Amino acid sequence: MPTIAELMCGFSFDRRCANNGPSNMIVDDREHDLISRLKIENVEFTVQRLPLGDILIERNGTTCLIERKRTDDFAASITDGRWREQKARLKQSGAIVVYLIEGSLYQQSKPPETLSSAIWNTMLRDHMWVIQTRGIEDTSLHLQQLVKKIGNEIKGGTGVKSLLSKRKRKIDNVFLLMLMSVPSISERIATVLVEHWPTLHELQTQLVEDAERLRTLQVTEKRRIGPAVIKSLKQHLC
Repeated sequence: MPTIAELMCGFSFDRRCANNGPSNMIVDDREHDLISRLKIENVEFTVQRLPLGDILIERNGTTCLIERKRTDDFAASITDGRWREQKARLKQSGAIVVYLIEGSLYQQSKPPETLSSAIWNTMLRDHMWVIQTRGIEDTSLHLQQLVKKIGNEIKGGTGVKSLLSKRKRKIDNVFLLMLMSVPSISERIATVLVEHWPTLHELQTQLVEDAERLRTLQVTEKRRIGPAVIKSLKQHLC
């Protein structure tokens, strides 16, 4: 059975890696400073466009999606509504969700009390992990440790089994849910796309090589995929 990462990206981790070794981590290709930092530290990872999240870690059937935010963007996203909308999309993925917030909560566009409250709400109400770091060095450190622990039972301490241990997930629905997080993509359109291109990699290839082919797909008896849908897919996936 394919993993969540394979459905998202169309390949297994051991097939290609930014540092020529096996990897359990994919970093979105737009995270330029993080990619540079991980390479400096000789971390094994793969670079790939992700439709959801900034970093994806997969091991032993457990998937973790990490969203990385600077505190200025964190504050701005609360103001414009992106924070709430993004959390809803990440929660639909079926993966463990972790936010890495970089920088101080002070001297931002929102009061530190508001930012702290949003962090606690995300953890206590939304059941997502939030870790605040001083900067990219701490972020890199946390990612390297998380790669080692995802999908493994953490021994010692109280003896309680780790929340990050392997658990069953609805893998077949993951790519469908991720497509539905793209603007203009309904469940019906996403279902049609997944029937023709089962992985993100296959769909990305089609969008690059011949996006117009999507316009031949029948969504309903009287409706086909239109140019607005294709434009949104290309904007968010390519």
